Amino acid sequence: MNRIIKLSAFTLGVILCMSFTQVPSTPELSLNGLLKLMMQYEDIDEASTSGLEYLFEDGYENGEVEAIRYVYGRDVKKGKEGVFGYEVLPTSPHAIYFTYSLNTCRQASLYFASEDDAKQFIKEVLSHTKEQYGGKTFLVHPKTQEDGQYIYIDRMYDDGDDYTTEFVIYPPRLQDGFFRIELEVYA
Repeated sequence: MNRIIKLSAFTLGVILCMSFTQVPSTPELSLNGLLKLMMQYEDIDEASTSGLEYLFEDGYENGEVEAIRYVYGRDVKKGKEGVFGYEVLPTSPHAIYFTYSLNTCRQASLYFASEDDAKQFIKEVLSHTKEQYGGKTFLVHPKTQEDGQYIYIDRMYDDGDDYTTEFVIYPPRLQDGFFRIELEVYA
């Protein structure tokens, strides 16, 4: 009988220990979440359902050039102000953030603190051949080039016979402590 009580106490101890131990979680961002961010970056309520939350909007003016940047993320915080807006700092090893900038052109990027998380995101996108969002169908077309694999995200026209490229997902590259995935915007 004592043995059963000790085993139960041990089991209870393990359960209590596990409940107070924080297990790092990988921020999951799906292809559908990325489409929300890319298509609805100005609609904070909609874009915040992507898996990343709205952090801030900033910008700069330099003579005739004016820019605005929308920032969404998880496990990051707003840092000090720089020449081109605020820096973004990680608060965990699984930090992730997304930026969408408007100036003379449109620019977007994803930043992952972990290279493994960046690679996992690429795998998640490649697990799809098409995705529905906002009543539209998006096709996933990977293309391998000398410097890595690029993923073209194309939007089908209503008739289903033709499509246009919305954006291209570049391979992750280390930049300023984050693994940056550039999103070349076509639309």
